[in-house]
Formats: sequence, C-alpha cells, structure tokens
Amino acid sequence: MLAPGVLPILAGKIFAPRWQGQLAEAVGARWVPDAPTRVTVMAANEDAPATPERPLLGFTDAEQADRVAALLRNIGLTAQLAPLVVLMGHGSMSQNNPHLGAYDCGACGGRHGGPNARAFAAMANRPAIRALVAERGIPIPADTWFVGAEHNTCDEQITFYDRIDLPAAAEQALAELQRDLDRARALSAHERCRRFASAPRDPTPAQALRHVVERSKDFSQARPELGHATNAAALVGRRSMSQGVFLDRRVFLVSYDPTRDPSGTVLEGILLAVGPVGAGINLEYYFSTVNNERLGCGTKTPHNVTGLFAVMEGAGSDLRTGLPCQMTEIHEPLRLQIVVEVRTEVLATIYGRQPSLRELIGNGWVQVIAKDPDTGEFSIFDPARGFVPWTGPVRPLPVRTRSGDWYRGHTDPLPPALIGEANKGES
Repeated sequence: MLAPGVLPILAGKIFAPRWQGQLAEAVGARWVPDAPTRVTVMAANEDAPATPERPLLGFTDAEQADRVAALLRNIGLTAQLAPLVVLMGHGSMSQNNPHLGAYDCGACGGRHGGPNARAFAAMANRPAIRALVAERGIPIPADTWFVGAEHNTCDEQITFYDRIDLPAAAEQALAELQRDLDRARALSAHERCRRFASAPRDPTPAQALRHVVERSKDFSQARPELGHATNAAALVGRRSMSQGVFLDRRVFLVSYDPTRDPSGTVLEGILLAVGPVGAGINLEYYFSTVNNERLGCGTKTPHNVTGLFAVMEGAGSDLRTGLPCQMTEIHEPLRLQIVVEVRTEVLATIYGRQPSLRELIGNGWVQVIAKDPDTGEFSIFDPARGFVPWTGPVRPLPVRTRSGDWYRGHTDPLPPALIGEANKGES
C-alpha cells in the first residue's frame, strides 16, 4: 500500500499519484489488451440435481428458465418488454484500497454484479430458454435483446458485455442509450462531489466526472468513493412513489406493482432479499459509525491486507473488522426503514410465515411502513400491536427545477424536495 504523500518516480520524473494510476492504465491498455471471452452457462441435462458433493458446471435448460422467469417476475418485467433490456450490476474499482470488497454488491457476496448480469443475458437470449419461459407465463418478444452491463460506482464507467453479439437494431438502440447514460454519469458525479471534501466546489458536470475518475486512480486517495454511506431507507413499490423526488442518494428503490400481485407472492420473494441485504448494508454502517474503533476498523491509512481476506494495522495487529472511518465519517447511524406499497393484511401474512423477516422486523433491526395502494395512507408496524395508522403532520416539500438547484452549496444531508418543471405549483 502506497502511503499518502509518496510520489512515484519513473525515468527520473515525479508523477502526481493520480497521474501515476492513469499512466499505468494507459500502458496496460496499450500492451495488455483485454482478451475476448465467452459465457458458458449450459450444463448437461441430468436428472440428478447438483449437490456440494456432486457439483455440476453451468445450468440445465430448466434451471436457466427458472432463473430467468423468477427475476423477470420479481422486477415486474412480465409484459411489454422493450427491444433492448439492459441488466446492470455494480462494482467498484479504485487504487490503493484494501477495503475494495466493501464497495461491491452485497447481494453478490461482496463481489461485482456484472458477471451475474452477463450470465442472465446469455441465458435470456437463448431461443430454447425463451420457449420455456413462455410456458411459465412470461412471453419474451422475438425482437427483444438482453444486454449485461456493470456500473463502476467509483468512476461512473459503464461496461457493456458481449456487444459483438448484438443484432443491428439492438446496437442502434444501445448507441442511443449510451448518449443518455453519458449525461447521467456526469450528473451523478456532480451530485456525489458535494460530499467529497477534496472535490472542486460548484464544478460543471464534466469537471465533476473528471474528478471522480482522477480520484479512483489516485494512489494516495483514502476516499475513492463513499459507498452506501448515508443510506437510510428502501422504497418497495411503483416508481410513482418516488418520481420527481430528490432523495439525496439515501434510498434503495425497488420496483414492485401491488396490482399485479394480489396474494403477495412476488413481494414475499422481494422482501426476503431486500430485508437481509438492505439490513446487512445498513447495520454494517450503523455499527461501524457508532463505535468505529471497536465495531469498525479505525482509519485505513495504516492497513495492510492479510491473507487476502482481512486487514491488520501495520506489520502486526489483531485482524480489523467492520468499515474504516473514511467510509462512515459522513454517515448518520439509522436503522433501515422499508416503505412497502401494499395492503397491511398482505404484509402481515408474509411477516407471520417468514422467520427471517420476523427476526429482523420483530427485533427492531429494520422498521416497516405500509402504504395502502388504494388510499395512499401509511401504517407503521409495531411488533407488539401490529400495523398502527400514521397520523403525523403532512408538510409541503420545497420545489426546485433541478436537483442541483437544491443541493448546490450544501455538504450535509438534505431533506427531500420535488424536482422538475411539472412539480411547480405542487406541494
């Protein structure tokens, strides 16, 4: 690990740390180009299921169809699929960061989500799998093409996989999407920069994007990104719940349509994922913030990787667990609040039959609020009394034309605001 303030020297010249990283990347791209790879997901169609003692490589056709249908059903993508469907995982890449895995996907075991997205696309594009998925009640149009991708949350780079396989129409649609994504990347970097102490004040979106790229390659940078710091809630419901609302990067947004799931079957699967994963991320930050020295791991500047699975301080210490202070110093320790758009009786039934949810919710590790999809009324779950109607005051939200108008000049957490021309005159 390169200590802060140490400047690399090459051929008698001193390079600033961030330029050293960019130079190394440029040399690597020139002399060690990426090798083309192919995804192999097929397994022999054997009757015996895979077990730890008898593992099988890949997935059978039936297993592939089950996974494709389950994901499409869980995200509500069961009809009117677009010609181009992008499945985007996430991960983080930066220099000089022994805590790199803490920035990656919690649902992927602290690894990058791109390979999962790529494998799903490979399965969903197979005609044989589409025929089996149609038998499970989800028709996929012949002109729909799935593309796997990964968003690097540190430098905002987006990588698309297997573009060589794209049909001409899908390639054109992806090129149009890329232009929109490039603008979104710059705006995302602009929003992130307000929380970085070393970022330029009031940059343009292009300057902000350049800054996050530079800090990801800076060997002396102790804060390449802030990960899930400040996370506070999850919204499970139709996107109309959050449309036009600035939420300050504090909320997980999970799409779910209660009108298509009257029994709550799909919601049950969603909560079994959102509950443990969301609570795990939130509590990881919670405990590392309230007592960083004992439940976190202090400052990461003296940390050394040990055995490729942990860190210790300097040349010898106990293994440090939790998150470093560079990831938690702007975090407010809150327990995750999950707002679900569903009738209370459906949510209560799911709670009653799932022990893992009862452990999290019943013991107060997460808080659950139900939003009635018909009346819009909110009810807060109390483990002792069940759902209790919320009767708090309703306050109008401030309105701004753009989100930048709301957060410009602020570095602390901000309350929600309504964004956009259409929201003018609303409260």
